[in-house]
Amino acid sequence: MKNNTCLLKEIADIRTGYSFRAKLEPDSEGNALVVQLKELSEKNMIDISTAVRINMSDISENYLLKKGDLVFRSRGMDSTAAIMDIDSDNIILSAPFQRIRLHDAMAIMPQYLLWYINSKEAQVYFSTNKTGTSVSMISTAVLAELPVAVPVLEIQKRIVEISILSEKEIELQEELIRKKRLLTETVLLKALDF
Repeated sequence: MKNNTCLLKEIADIRTGYSFRAKLEPDSEGNALVVQLKELSEKNMIDISTAVRINMSDISENYLLKKGDLVFRSRGMDSTAAIMDIDSDNIILSAPFQRIRLHDAMAIMPQYLLWYINSKEAQVYFSTNKTGTSVSMISTAVLAELPVAVPVLEIQKRIVEISILSEKEIELQEELIRKKRLLTETVLLKALDF
């Protein structure tokens, strides 16, 4: 079965995060949380537990994150995305991130698009289209032109499931290696007590 291929701009709205003109002033009574680089986990999730709370009036809808939105790292060596997996109406995305919001989440799963953007195929596209000398960057225009393979929903679901299982397997293997090292070190240290 042949996949349908389209450009990212045809299936999603892409916006740059809010550019703060000054250092963020934390406010424990503030009305908004700000997603910065430290809130994007290695597992491509957004962790708001460390987000700075600020007070900001007149927050434009363009800068707010919603459940299912993707946050794309547009600067630096890592051109990958993370997914917003919680429901909230007061989380602001900061620049230089790009927010990717699907037009129809019933036709394309956000988790599938996350997998695709982070896949080798998309990463090759980004690496050949980066600009900048001291800090490499993916422009909004380049991101918008990303060709996206879009299989039927059933295939998307299978890809997401297999990807999740693969990540879980890697986590378990890493934990097993860590425990094996600890056990080996314990046994070797005991050998010193002869």
